[in-house]
Amino acid sequence: MKILSRELGKLFEAAAAVAFPELSPDQIVKFVTLEKPADTAHGDYACPAPLRLSKILGKNPQDIAMAIIEKMPKDYRYESVEFARPGFINLKLSKDFLEEELKILEGGFSVEGHVSDKPVIIEYSGTNAAKAMQVHHLITTILGQSLSDLYEFMGYEVIRINHLGDWGTHFGKLIYAVETWGDRSEIERNPNSEFLRLYVMFNTEAEKNPDLENEARKIFKALEDGDELRLAMWNWMVKESLKDLEKIFVRLGVHFDHIMGESFYLKMADEILADGKNRDMFVEGEGGSLIFNMGEDKTPALIQKSDGTTLYLTRDIATVKYRVDTWHPASILYVVDVAQSLHFEQDFAISKALGYAEESKLEHISFGRMSFADGAMSSRKGNVILVEDLLEEAVKRAGELAAKKAGEMPREELARIKEIVGIASIKYGILSQDRVKNLIFDWDKMITLEGNSAPYLLYSYARANSILEKGRMELTGMPRLNDPLEIDLVRQMLKFPEVLEGALNERKPHIIATFLYELCQNFNHFYGKLRVLDASESEKRTRLGLLRSFMHELKTGLTILGIPVLEKM
Repeated sequence: MKILSRELGKLFEAAAAVAFPELSPDQIVKFVTLEKPADTAHGDYACPAPLRLSKILGKNPQDIAMAIIEKMPKDYRYESVEFARPGFINLKLSKDFLEEELKILEGGFSVEGHVSDKPVIIEYSGTNAAKAMQVHHLITTILGQSLSDLYEFMGYEVIRINHLGDWGTHFGKLIYAVETWGDRSEIERNPNSEFLRLYVMFNTEAEKNPDLENEARKIFKALEDGDELRLAMWNWMVKESLKDLEKIFVRLGVHFDHIMGESFYLKMADEILADGKNRDMFVEGEGGSLIFNMGEDKTPALIQKSDGTTLYLTRDIATVKYRVDTWHPASILYVVDVAQSLHFEQDFAISKALGYAEESKLEHISFGRMSFADGAMSSRKGNVILVEDLLEEAVKRAGELAAKKAGEMPREELARIKEIVGIASIKYGILSQDRVKNLIFDWDKMITLEGNSAPYLLYSYARANSILEKGRMELTGMPRLNDPLEIDLVRQMLKFPEVLEGALNERKPHIIATFLYELCQNFNHFYGKLRVLDASESEKRTRLGLLRSFMHELKTGLTILGIPVLEKM
């Protein structure tokens, strides 16, 4: 399907250009746009151009509107184009066009894709090796996967990258803890939980004996210097940790094209330092450190410590250079929480100054923090909420909800349903909220058959499927829309391509979630008011077509959000 607002918008632009040749092409594009009316009773689209252009043209909005309307071509897609005060042009789609589009929707849903010879790189998850996956990594993992799937659905080539945190001073502490208190066989049975336990143990003991911190620093220094025994231990720890993380990724339905650790860029970071120094972009700071001047009234960026070691920032600049040199992307999106805004401001500024991202757009897709009633989380003290525990709790609660509706469902089927509903509830609970705001985790709002929740959407799909199966018939001939509820449902479904485009442009999956929730509300209202299976043959044909189209569209949206549908629930 084409994005209807874009197609009709071209007609308005052409009409305005003919009616007012004094307007420049830039003014036409800027001011002649289509938007959703506040009240759909006024039409399907509203053009605010008359109001916006009145000052520029020095004319009355109504006169501007009538001049544009006069130049609009006859088009079967709309039945009326009318002026509305104080300065809008309202367009109402025609019934014939809606029936034609419903016929198309019955066969499935797709959007005309974008044509680009360059890929989009999306970095998300950023999980830490040798640590149990904690809940603050859940948002980036779920959000990044959904954005990747949205881009791909809209026709882009997507390269999904997990920038694994597999380097840093904490490995000195972990190696010490493993060598002192660890059991290798126990670690291999349950890697990340054991690593977390040992990490917490180290910090507890270090409070009693501060010399342990020095021992950990010595171990990490040996690791940086290439000590073979330390590197072997580090490699084993990362390998075992990834096995554990992969189980969670599979359960979440998350996948990556590349999992590339921070350690991969260590040598490249040294090259970045040499390049910046050779071009006098990095200057000496306190104690022999190297800094990059970010400009007036901005904190300088530390690029190299006084002891000669690189930082996370240095290595992140190296990732930009490597990715641009390797894949030549149109853009690189970093799905990372808002706390890292300064880091990315520095990363992007330095990467551009060095010429590493001249043709690639760098963008930080920030999101708010997740908060729980029990307060802040800290891996140092072990006061954390682990993703694995969160998933188990979600599945348990989904099982309790499903048991109320399942009746005599086989145990295996109930287990499958509660797993899908539980994971879906967490995903949707995150994705249905605006990413730029802080998220409060609320079980009661997430796992319920009422309100804006995954179970409500999944139940709506299963309900439609049940009706469709009972009313099996070949949908031949053109559907005929007669009832206002039928027409409203089609009008709403036709907006889906615009919703996807808007979610893509703003990098906000909650726009899709909101649409799907409203679509399900509309469907349930339609089904509650109109007969389907015992309607007349003509009505039955049309209404079954509406059910099938609704299911196609809901399934498409949920799939982009990483949620599989259930045919029975």
